This record gives sequence, structure tokens and C-alpha cells, in this order.
Amino acid sequence: MKITDTDRIRFITSEWSGERDVHGRPLVPDDILDRMKAVTTEEAWGVLRSHGYHHNFVGEFIDLSSDARPITQVMVGRAITCRWVPIRPDLHDPLVALGEDEGRIGFLNSWVIDEMVDGDVLVADLFSRVNLVGDNLTAAIVANGGRGMVIDGGIRDTQRIIEFPDFGVYMRRMHPEAIPGVTMPDINGVTRINQATCIPGDVVLGTMEGVIFIPPHLAEEVVVRSESVRLRDEFGQQRIAEGVYTPGEVDREFSADMQRDYDDWVANRQG
Repeated sequence: MKITDTDRIRFITSEWSGERDVHGRPLVPDDILDRMKAVTTEEAWGVLRSHGYHHNFVGEFIDLSSDARPITQVMVGRAITCRWVPIRPDLHDPLVALGEDEGRIGFLNSWVIDEMVDGDVLVADLFSRVNLVGDNLTAAIVANGGRGMVIDGGIRDTQRIIEFPDFGVYMRRMHPEAIPGVTMPDINGVTRINQATCIPGDVVLGTMEGVIFIPPHLAEEVVVRSESVRLRDEFGQQRIAEGVYTPGEVDREFSADMQRDYDDWVANRQG
């Protein structure tokens, strides 16, 4: 039996039981994506580590920032991936011909952008050394509803790209050259970004520390755990300010009496 790319993604992400797009990519609900914006890198990292995921974070990106739009804003979206390799004619020419047969337009870097939908983040492996897009293709990403891009490579037209509001950019270099000497054998396949692995449909959480790829079936747990931590912190800080507990009592596992107090506080707080 022939296994299609869609079958492969469905098989790899079989722990996800929710909706998928036409390519088999998991579609984590918008509500979870919105709530994910308040999650810290450490909170997500802790949940992933507890499930045995040790290679989902990558840092040391260029800090693309200005007074108007710092990268320290949080970027959240669903991963759509592409993988690039150094060009050779016997690979590149058939890919171009296949794209023409499928009705694709432009160079290969526009093909993956054409497949992006609202809530996507473009994740691209360009082995840290090659540009992927300039301002025109970035505008196309924004027009399709893209939330940002994670490029193990570079961009051009940086002075224009930085003007797009509410759009995250994590990359390795800035250079004026167009995309040189590469071809793209894979859209929506398993992709390596430095020391991390990204699978299509992962929730991409980008913060000032870097980018973490959250498996879709763990996204809700990450959000719920983070919300619980924030709520307990709020309770503890309030009780410290009120003189009810000491910092030492709050900054550890709650005693039975403190847990009952916390449960009552949560019930009253939520009305």
C-alpha cells in the first residue's frame, strides 16, 4: 500500500485526536492558541520534559527588534514546515516541473507560503546560512494570516519586514542577497531547526528566550498547567501581602490547611 504524505503526518501525529487540515496537519483550536500567549517558555518546557520531550527548544536567534516592535512580544501559531537542501539539477528540475504540473506559481519558497492559513507559523530549515524571504513574501505570509516565521537561515529587506505589526521573526542572519543555491524537497515534513525537531501542526511558542515546539496533543496540558501556576502564584502573593503566610510557606508544596484555603479562594474568585 502506498503511503501518502498526508498518511505519514497522520501516522506521526496519531496521539492527536482533534481536527486536521486537508494535508493531515493537526489543528489545535484557536482558544488554546490564544491562551498559549500567556505561557512562559519554562512552563512549556517543564510539561514537555515530563513527557520525555527533550529536543523541542531552540534559542540563540537574532533579536529582530526596534523601538516600535520588539521581538519580546509572544508569537504563537501552528507550524507549517519546509526543508531546504543545496541545489543539484537532477533534484531541482523535477521539483520545478512537478510544481508546474500542480499549478504552483513562482519560486519554491512561495509554494509553502501559498499553503499557509490563518494562525500558521512558517518553520524553515535552511541550515543557518541561506535567506528564505524578503518583504514581498513576508507580506504574503501576513495576508494569509501567518503569525510569524522561524527560519534556521536568514531574511532580506529587514528594514521593511520589521514594519509588520504583531508578526514574530526568529532567524539566524540578515543579508541582502536573494535565496541562492538551494531547493526545497519537502513541504510539511518533519523538520530540524538546529537542535530541535518540529512536526507540522506543532504549536510554536516564541518568546524572548527562543522557540519551543509543543506537540499538539500536549498543547492543552501546557496551557492548563500554566494557568494553574499563575493562579497559585497570585494566591500566594496576596496571602503574603496580607501577612497570612510567610514566603517560605508559599514557596513550597502547600500544607493541607493552605490547600483548603487556596481551594476556597479559587471558588470565591471565580464567583
